[in-house]
Amino acid sequence: MTTPPLNAPGRPQIQVDGTRAERLEADLIRLEARADAAGVASLEAVFLNWGSREQGQPVDYVHFHQAAIDFGKRLSIGFEVTGQLQTVFDGLITGIGAAYPELRPPELTLLAEDALAGLRYRRRTRLSENLADGDIASTILGDAGLRADVGRSGASHVELWQVNEDELGALRARSGDALIELRDGSVHVTEPASLTATPLRLTRENNLIRFTVLADLAHQRGEVRVHGYDVAAKEAIHERAGADAVRPEASRGRLGPDVVTRVFANAAEDLHLEAPATGAEARSLAEAAMRRRARRFVRGTGVTLGTPELHVGARIELVDLGPWFAGIYLVTAVTHRFDQIEGYRTEFEAQRPDLGEAS
Repeated sequence: MTTPPLNAPGRPQIQVDGTRAERLEADLIRLEARADAAGVASLEAVFLNWGSREQGQPVDYVHFHQAAIDFGKRLSIGFEVTGQLQTVFDGLITGIGAAYPELRPPELTLLAEDALAGLRYRRRTRLSENLADGDIASTILGDAGLRADVGRSGASHVELWQVNEDELGALRARSGDALIELRDGSVHVTEPASLTATPLRLTRENNLIRFTVLADLAHQRGEVRVHGYDVAAKEAIHERAGADAVRPEASRGRLGPDVVTRVFANAAEDLHLEAPATGAEARSLAEAAMRRRARRFVRGTGVTLGTPELHVGARIELVDLGPWFAGIYLVTAVTHRFDQIEGYRTEFEAQRPDLGEAS
C-alpha cells in the first residue's frame, strides 16, 4: 500500500532556513500562526519529541539538536490547498520549550516571530524635522534593514522627538490607523481606504464554517473635534470631522456616526492633547480619529475550512448573511491553525463601517 504524502491537503509544509523539514512535519501535533493590524506575526508550534531519528537507532529525544533547531533559525509555514503552496508565516525562532505529559510522549514547543519583532529590541532617541508620519515610518524601517512600502503620508511635523522609545512603538505611533504587515519581504503600512484588491468571496455554502457579527454603538461618535493653537497665526484651532470622513470607504448602508447621532444627539469626542500646529493638521487628525472609530461599527469573527489567502488587510465578501450583514469586510486579524482533530482552519476578525439596509 502506498504511503500518503506528509503534505496532504490541509497539512502544513515546514521549512527551516529554507530547507524542508519533513521530520518536523511528521511530528507536528498542532500550530497557530497569528497576525493582526499592529504588526509582528507570531507562531506557536508543538511537535512530538520522542522516537528514533533514523531507522534502527534507539528511541530518544528526536529534536534536541542545534544543527536542526536553534534560536534565530528561519521558520516558514505554508499550506497547499488549491494546488499552490502559500506561505502563512515566515519568521525567526525566538522561543524553545518542552512538555513532559504524564500519559503522552515528550513534546517540543517552538515560538517564532517575524522580522518586525526586531524593532522591539532597538531603542533610541531621535529628532525628525519637517517630515510627515509616512517619511518617519520609512526611516525607522530602513534603519532596521527592512524594505518599506509605506502607503500613507499622515500629519507633518516641524519637530518630533522620539525619546528612548523602541522602534516598534515609534512605528506604530507614526502609522496612525494604517495596517502594519510584513508580507512578501516588505513591511506594508497601508491605509484601509487605499485597499482596492478584489475581495475574496466566502459563503456558508463553501468554506465559511461559522461567523459571528455585531454592530455596536459603544465606540461610535457622531463628530470628532480637535483643538489646539497655531503659534504662527496666533489663533486657536478648532477643527472637526463627521461621517463624511469615512463615507468613501463604505457601501450604501447606514454608518455608525449617523446612527449614533440619531440615538444620542450629543455623541461627540473632543481631543485637546494632540497639539496640532495648523488647522490642516488638526483637520487631518480629526478625520483619522473619526475613521478609526467608524470603521469598527460592524465587527465580526469567523472560521473557514483553511484559507491561506487570508491575511491582514485582505478584503472579503461575505454572502448569505442577510441584508444587514452581507457585504465586504476588511480583515484585521488572522490565525491559521492546524491540529490533528480538525485539520487546517483559519480564524479571522473583520470589520466594516456600515450596516446594510433591510430589503
